[in-house]
Amino acid sequence: MRRILSILLCLIMVFTLCSCSALSFETAPGTEYGSFTIKKTSSYDGKYYAYMTQHDQMIVVNIYSEDDTEVFTFEPCRKSDFWGICWENDNYNLWVQSGDLGLICYTMSDEVWSIDDSAIRPDYIISKWDNSTG
Repeated sequence: MRRILSILLCLIMVFTLCSCSALSFETAPGTEYGSFTIKKTSSYDGKYYAYMTQHDQMIVVNIYSEDDTEVFTFEPCRKSDFWGICWENDNYNLWVQSGDLGLICYTMSDEVWSIDDSAIRPDYIISKWDNSTG
């Protein structure tokens, strides 16, 4: 009897772990974190939009032009650490919010986005942690 209960407990644990990891980040209950989103989002003028997908355990940010042509793709962080992206209001800087890396700015030059370590986050971009009460 004890062995059967142990096996059932193991099966329940495996099922629970598998169902949690199979949850799509696109349909997760919390999709807005401050100014950041995990949904498709457009630049200030609509010239570009970003759409997130996943590859293995990484988040892939795919950037498209307004005519749906893929322009650039990058992998900013692991899926488990991803808290969304946010465009700046007057340029094509794209901010990524990650649980382990913090806030990272990707600046665009000639339709290539690269990390800008010297970027200063504008006051209007609110992170998950800015909304935290402790």
